[in-house]
Amino acid sequence: MARIYISSSWKNEHQPKLVEQLRKKGHKVYDFRHPNGRNDRNVWEGVTASLNLSTAYQQTILTADDFDRMLLKKEVRERFTEHFNAMNDADTCVLLLPCGRSSHVEAGYMAGAGKRVFVLDTSTHVTPELMYLTFDGYYHKKTDLYKALDEPIPGVCRVCGCSERNPCYHPEIGNCFWEEPSLCSHCAEELGIKDDPLTEHCVCDTSNAFK
Repeated sequence: MARIYISSSWKNEHQPKLVEQLRKKGHKVYDFRHPNGRNDRNVWEGVTASLNLSTAYQQTILTADDFDRMLLKKEVRERFTEHFNAMNDADTCVLLLPCGRSSHVEAGYMAGAGKRVFVLDTSTHVTPELMYLTFDGYYHKKTDLYKALDEPIPGVCRVCGCSERNPCYHPEIGNCFWEEPSLCSHCAEELGIKDDPLTEHCVCDTSNAFK
């Protein structure tokens, strides 16, 4: 089981279906369209409307000064923090193409943080990109991506997705430890506490947004 941050565009129609399919396969997925159960929209739509910049935004004629004003808005900072926390809590990124600059920044950050990054290209016409070779895989078939995601991640529990920096906790036993390179003690059969109501999995989550 992976904890996946899907990085993509609001315009990519494949994103909702991919979230659904990955969850059905047992993965925990951050959905930027519905973080923490909310039904969100592109943050820039609301911000530009509040600053009377909707027309400039729609016509892509915003100035640098316009963008400075947008970055100062509270909802922009809150949305950034929410996404940033989810990136840190994930162990895997799927860069779902086609998408824009922000998604590529997210994928680059997560690769630099030592997390797995896979590219799934759903573009009708592919744009070659040399630097995709820095990531862990480039796919245009979902079945190939699914196989890659099923590979265990050393240091990440394959059952609950915990890690050393984000362990499980039981008040009578304490934090989990490694039974295998990808299985924590609290999910192993020996202790039998995986489903104990007192067991808290991934106690250091800051996003609380993986469903």
